Amino acid sequence: MDWLNMIAGLGKAFVDLSTPYGYWLITIGVAAGILGGALPGVSTTMTVALLAVFTFTMDPLWSIILLSAVQLGGTYGGSISATVLNIPGTPASAPTAIEGYQLTKKGEAEVALGINVFTSFMGNNMGLVLLLLTMPLFVKLSMMFGPWEMFWFGTFGVFIAANLSEGDTLMGMIAATVGLIISCIGIDPIDGSPRFTFGSTYLSAGIPLIPAMIGLFGFTEVFDGLTDIKVNNFPLKKTSLLGAARLWWKYRWLSVRVSILGYIIGVAPGIGASVSSWVGYDHARTTSKEPEKFGHGSIEGLIGSETCNMANVPGAYAPVLSLGVPGDAPTAIMLGILMLHGIRPGPMFMVTNPEWLYQIVVALFISGILFVIIGTYAGKGLVRLFVSTPRTAMSAIVAVLCALGSYATNINLMDVYTAFFFGVLGVVMKGLGMPVSPMVLGLILGADLLDVEFRRALLAGKGSIAPFFTRGVSIALIVFIAAVLFFQHVYPKIKPGRKKDRKVILE
Repeated sequence: MDWLNMIAGLGKAFVDLSTPYGYWLITIGVAAGILGGALPGVSTTMTVALLAVFTFTMDPLWSIILLSAVQLGGTYGGSISATVLNIPGTPASAPTAIEGYQLTKKGEAEVALGINVFTSFMGNNMGLVLLLLTMPLFVKLSMMFGPWEMFWFGTFGVFIAANLSEGDTLMGMIAATVGLIISCIGIDPIDGSPRFTFGSTYLSAGIPLIPAMIGLFGFTEVFDGLTDIKVNNFPLKKTSLLGAARLWWKYRWLSVRVSILGYIIGVAPGIGASVSSWVGYDHARTTSKEPEKFGHGSIEGLIGSETCNMANVPGAYAPVLSLGVPGDAPTAIMLGILMLHGIRPGPMFMVTNPEWLYQIVVALFISGILFVIIGTYAGKGLVRLFVSTPRTAMSAIVAVLCALGSYATNINLMDVYTAFFFGVLGVVMKGLGMPVSPMVLGLILGADLLDVEFRRALLAGKGSIAPFFTRGVSIALIVFIAAVLFFQHVYPKIKPGRKKDRKVILE
């Protein structure tokens, strides 16, 4: 991919998307994402899953463009309620609540909201630049991946998610294992024999992914109860987007550093924006000349958290487009949608369909402009809406959307029952202290990646497992996984005085 081809591809993508339908679709996605992200208890992943059911009859590329706009809007939207109400709309906005709410108490809510929207915009843009620059490398690496390497890459995603799930690796691993086992339900993809179907025709097709996700992320919140929202009447100081831009410029190099961190974390499968935002926040704190301001309304803390958070989004598209491995839960849903359309991203996908990268980059850039406009002028209005909506009414609305979304997947009432079952399962898992996200990634990476690629590797190796441990890329992946596990569990124990890792809840 040379510069001229890249510029030509971006230009064509911009022309293709610059239609009334394109702008309307992206606007709807951004608005829905901001609304879902700002609603406490309604995550970005859940919003993407709910809107995914409307994409079944759409062109595959347009469906991904819509959902990418939802993801970007939702990633930003969580900062609204976090800043004004001290209630993170999404797990990724938790660090934003620490500093943003302190600014709100000082009467500087508009200042904080302005910084959030502008730094989010810049973080997204820097992530897009990194995506364009690094995708050729990912394409070259993907050509070196056989079934052995794909198996290890999927294993890496499961390990990472388990390691970072609420600080409890054991529970995370158990949840991931449960997801892997459930993903094996249905007809064996290699020899066609039934597995765990118990004679059920419905189970022969496997557990439907979208209803399962809607249940785990949607019905679970309905059953568990949405967080109470309290009104905080603090005087607001006026500010402008230009004022926020000046503050961002003051800390521009911090923004560049955390953008790179956020993009790298986004590339790693299964980690997600919730981890990225904490990494950016901690980096801002450790490199700040005024660390005493953190926890009391630090501008650097907001910039570190939100910029890293948003740069994570473009990064998540690199592995899903080049390797067919989702970078986070929203891109996992998008991968499921593509598979429903008969499209499976993988090593050859970006070689034969390079226009997808340019279309997604341009769509995310346009989405960034739109969430600046919507976020700037609609932030306070959305907060008033959330405050005025009773908790019971909000739960009822979410429950109806979950049921409709599940049914619309295959026009099958059994899918609603499936979503309901996974909702109950999600509540039980929460009660046991078991995180949901590793289970979701187990469902995604299990049957469609780990199971199939492991079986293909055995067939290609004539039953031998030696290639798993002797091929060059496989060895590199094994070393990388071992290094991650070492620094996650062993290094903190052998280095005295090291702070304990911060507990993080994945989306």
